[in-house]
Amino acid sequence: MLNRMSPFLLEGDFMFNDPITALLQKAVSGAGIRHEAIVNNISNVNTPGYKRIDVDFKSSLSAAVNSSSNIGANKLYQKIEAAQPQILRENHTSMREDGNNVDIEREMSLLAKNDLEYEYYISLLSKKMRMIKNVVNEGRR
Repeated sequence: MLNRMSPFLLEGDFMFNDPITALLQKAVSGAGIRHEAIVNNISNVNTPGYKRIDVDFKSSLSAAVNSSSNIGANKLYQKIEAAQPQILRENHTSMREDGNNVDIEREMSLLAKNDLEYEYYISLLSKKMRMIKNVVNEGRR
């Protein structure tokens, strides 16, 4: 009987090991790491020689999802779980004579955009968790 069930049902915590939940969790984590990088840039706006950093987590998640046509949900989940954010340092630009390349207006704009994306990912993840909760509660009736 178990052999006829979905591969997700064979795993212990199948409700949380699906690709969509993994993708949202990775996006939340990536946006959190990016927030730290942007805040670090802002706090170093007056540090001579400081070079701004950024975090790209969308490229690795996009690559994992786009390279996963015609594979099972378990393989897609594994690819998403293996995706890692990239920390990028802009070493070749300079905004001032002291070598610092942080543009405070740009950083504030990126921070606001990143915060909105973070909230969006959290709202989607919350919706997903509410759906799981509803399924569990309806199953008890």
